[in-house]
Amino acid sequence: MNTHDQRPELQALNALYARRAAIYDYELMPVAPLRREAIETLRLRPGQTVLDIGAGTGLSLPGLCRALGRAGRIVAVEPCESMMRQARQRARVERLDTPIDFLPCTAEDAPYHSALGERKADAALFFFAHDVLQSPLAIERALGALKPGAPIVAAGLAWAPPWMPVSNLFVLGAAMHSVIHMDGLDCPWRLLEARMKDAEVERRWLASAYLLTGHR
Repeated sequence: MNTHDQRPELQALNALYARRAAIYDYELMPVAPLRREAIETLRLRPGQTVLDIGAGTGLSLPGLCRALGRAGRIVAVEPCESMMRQARQRARVERLDTPIDFLPCTAEDAPYHSALGERKADAALFFFAHDVLQSPLAIERALGALKPGAPIVAAGLAWAPPWMPVSNLFVLGAAMHSVIHMDGLDCPWRLLEARMKDAEVERRWLASAYLLTGHR
């Protein structure tokens, strides 16, 4: 990513996550079980390649590495420089031995070909990547980097039914300091689901979160 990129939305995203970077890992500790479930649902095998889109501080990297082994590969996409810096540090400190290609750019701009060459990735993870899932271009580019039939898993916040106000207060509070686009929280998976086969959505945490599974 061009660090001098002046796009307002990108500036807003960088500012938002730069403020959260230092405490991000602590904020997301409660969602660790959902993260584990999302990674397990991908059913990765040693030697495969996975896209970690919206990689943040790299919290998914250890779990992905355990599944992929040294022969696998991870392509981690994250536009916020502060978050990406922590993801790189995590890989060093935890001595993750799966090769990781860090792409410091938006999902719309991700040069997947630079990491994959002529190959295609075997799976994709969108974990709490709401803004990515609201971008048709980001989804198009990610799907273009995947093999036909590749498993896809997405998870994140979503409005609960209106008769569950406590759940929606939680979603509102979390979303106000974690997403740029509040639009789409009623059905965050809509654009991605439309491009998948055998897609299934399950709700979690009193319907305040979702898990989308399926294949390209």
